[in-house]
Amino acid sequence: MLDRRLRSGISKGLAPIGEGLEKVGISANLLTAIGLGFSIITALLIAAGELRWAVLGLVASGFVDLLDGAVARRSGQASPRGAFFDSVTDRVSDAVVLGGVAWYLAGQSAYLSILAFAAAALSMLVSYERARAEGLGYDARGGLMERAERMVLLGVALFFDLLVPALWLMIILTSLTAVQRFIKVWRQASDLPARPRLFEARHRRVNGAPGTGEDRVPMLARWREQRGPDARREARRQARAARRSRP
Repeated sequence: MLDRRLRSGISKGLAPIGEGLEKVGISANLLTAIGLGFSIITALLIAAGELRWAVLGLVASGFVDLLDGAVARRSGQASPRGAFFDSVTDRVSDAVVLGGVAWYLAGQSAYLSILAFAAAALSMLVSYERARAEGLGYDARGGLMERAERMVLLGVALFFDLLVPALWLMIILTSLTAVQRFIKVWRQASDLPARPRLFEARHRRVNGAPGTGEDRVPMLARWREQRGPDARREARRQARAARRSRP
């Protein structure tokens, strides 16, 4: 929700900064890599127990993530390759940061780190649903807990040292988001015609001119013809006739 409502306005506000970075030769892909570096630093700070410093790292990585889009649009470098690099880097950043959370919680309990892994897995599922839907020509955006909401919730949890309750909330809301996106795409795809049956989709035996593809017979139909009741009766009749003709 936050991503859809705020990203457009924030991107417009960052346009002058993007223009300045583009003039000094800083590319969008370089900014994406810098954002990943901030995410790694954030994960290390969380693992070391420096939670409030980690909030700054989280803010820095999010700020750079917004800047790379502004630079790409300003410089005309927006491309499928850049979008792919940015999307993959976002997934790696999420996994790295939640990995740092898991490391930190493992020092408190052997079981609490499972919460971070569950949050990471559900985050990947939500992202996969959107990517797969867009690959099929559908829209799966939206939901209660998109990436922006996850980062805001994690930042608040780090600042107030409320990681465990925040992870439970993240797991519940991300699960609901996964269900929301599944239902959304399922409804969009419900108007598609039924797929033809396997043997109907192949060439059927019809009266057509040879060489046009209409005279081809599926292997199963040909086997049934050869092994059918009439064929067996004819084979027995020929065998009896052969025995009678013997001297």
